[in-house]
Amino acid sequence: MSDFSIPGTGSSKYGTDKLVEGLMKVARVPRDRAAKELKASQDQKSAWIEFNQKLGNLRNDARNLYSFQNPFMSRVAKSSNEETLTATATREAMEQTRPILVKQAAAADRYLSSDLSKDYKVPAGSFVFGVGDKTVELNYGGGSLQDFADSISRKGRDLLRASVVTVTPDTKAIVIESLQSGIKNRLVFQKDAEKFAVDAGLLDRVSTRAKSLDMGKPLAWEGKLDASLVKGGKDLLSVLSGGQARLNLDSSVKSQGLVLELHYRLIPLPENPLPQPPPGPSLKNVGKVSYEGIVVEGASSETGLLPWTPPPQPLHVDDKTMAFVIGPDGSYRALPALVDSAETQTMTVAIDAYLPEISAIALRDKDTSRRLELVSARVYDPAETGGFKPKRPISTAHDAILTMDGIEVTRPKNEISDLIPGVTLNLKSANDKPVNLRIEPDRKAVKDALIAFVGNYNRIMAQVNILTRSDESLIQEITYFTDEEKKAAKERLGLLQNDSTLTMLRTSLQSAMMNPYEGGGDIRLLAQIGISTDSQKAGGGQGYDATKMRGYLEIEEGTLDKVLGSSFEIVKKLFGNDSDGDLIVDSGVGWKVESIVRPYVETAGIISIKTGTIDRQISLEKRSLESLDKQLADKEAELKSKYAVMEGTVNQMNSSSSAIDNLGKQ
Repeated sequence: MSDFSIPGTGSSKYGTDKLVEGLMKVARVPRDRAAKELKASQDQKSAWIEFNQKLGNLRNDARNLYSFQNPFMSRVAKSSNEETLTATATREAMEQTRPILVKQAAAADRYLSSDLSKDYKVPAGSFVFGVGDKTVELNYGGGSLQDFADSISRKGRDLLRASVVTVTPDTKAIVIESLQSGIKNRLVFQKDAEKFAVDAGLLDRVSTRAKSLDMGKPLAWEGKLDASLVKGGKDLLSVLSGGQARLNLDSSVKSQGLVLELHYRLIPLPENPLPQPPPGPSLKNVGKVSYEGIVVEGASSETGLLPWTPPPQPLHVDDKTMAFVIGPDGSYRALPALVDSAETQTMTVAIDAYLPEISAIALRDKDTSRRLELVSARVYDPAETGGFKPKRPISTAHDAILTMDGIEVTRPKNEISDLIPGVTLNLKSANDKPVNLRIEPDRKAVKDALIAFVGNYNRIMAQVNILTRSDESLIQEITYFTDEEKKAAKERLGLLQNDSTLTMLRTSLQSAMMNPYEGGGDIRLLAQIGISTDSQKAGGGQGYDATKMRGYLEIEEGTLDKVLGSSFEIVKKLFGNDSDGDLIVDSGVGWKVESIVRPYVETAGIISIKTGTIDRQISLEKRSLESLDKQLADKEAELKSKYAVMEGTVNQMNSSSSAIDNLGKQ
């Protein structure tokens, strides 16, 4: 049984399977060559696709250096005191420096209740809370203080919020706060909310301290009242230059917590015409006489009038300190200078910063070129609302007040975007010293864009060197490659060394980075801003470093920072400049690099054509490989069949020989 074999199964005692494999190995040589060519084509396509992506990144970086989104147009806002004021600037902001005095940051009402028992229960009811002109209605079925606070927060959304504070292990307090700042967004309690606020110690009932002053009843102050200079009315009190008046309160009031609010205008007065000399007598010229070339002029007539002397110019006084507060004893303090504007302005001051008690306000106009018009004046307690005052206020609602360019402005929020075009102010806290807000180019964004541009340029140079040369030292020189990138680069060494496209691209890009450009200044080369190819070894005069002769660029950050600080606009034009005044960039490093790269990466561009050609080649090579595989399969089947028949014949002959031998023995 040891000599038994089945023809065609590969279990052959004659070694025909090895014979078939040897013959097939020779037959597979064309097929292996075709597979290797297909792999090379696929690798080339993959290399072109990856190179196209990197080249696209370089194009985007180059275009971003001169397009309408270029970082040279970005602006940054820098505050001299970020604890008082911060700001953000858009590209529309102009370069400028503005002193801003933050007198008051906007705030919202935030009230704290009395200490309540930890088991305090809120009764059921209809609770209505007002925030400005909006209301929050809560129909509450009763429950714990925490449940009530959670219900208010859910219902209040962006208007109202409540929270519970554990004061001691046995007591709690509730905080109810408006989420909208500004004096017009006072927190008001209505219906059952009012009763709860009083019971819980959020509010106290008070008699109002608000008082309005009557514009139609001006009185004398520091002299007689001059009716020709002071004119009172129902809605306006006018004080001309040289006039003064006093407006009394109904009775003196303590100043603690009170605010004086004035609405006024300063109206420019027309300028008086310059005096002209009076007309005098008109005398004719007496003429002249000549005799034998001698000319005798007649003397001028004498009128006996003295020469005209213009009257002295009236004294010009510029004094905008026009408002004062007066105490019961007649003492007074000057309020801040008024804002010079014909538009209605608002002055809001805390009275207790000037006098402990107030009985009147006074107006005095010494300014020779402005008329004061007082529209309204009132004294009020900002914490008081509708006959109630918070018992334990954490903060009370008020507007933000700031002065810029001598003009006082108010806003209900601390985020102000309508004061300086393109700039959003963020008020943090009040300060008695102005904050200098400087709007300047975002030099860091420009520097980051230039670093990204140079980085992508160096990556393109590295890829071109790797694909066109077979020197492994090229990979070792690139320090930023990861181990995986080094491995992939090694597999692609010299993959496109017979393609002149990459060599031409490298030459064009190197020329673009080295050429001078006209930008309207003395900076024409990238080397002048710290971007260059430094081929000299350290120490100078010692030859050159071959690793720096690959076309890579280096950045000297100190030089770049210095040039961006001193010649920002010239650097901008170095990368993109309109040389013919048609408002279209047509020169510069960024523009040149983008114009070189564009034909390679655009749709139906050079790389697209190359990958299309490789795709067709891959398709042909795949069909050829499929045909060779079919031929090899047929050949292998044919060889196996022939050797199977041969083995069968040999086995049959051996069987016959054995039979004859046995017959002879018998």
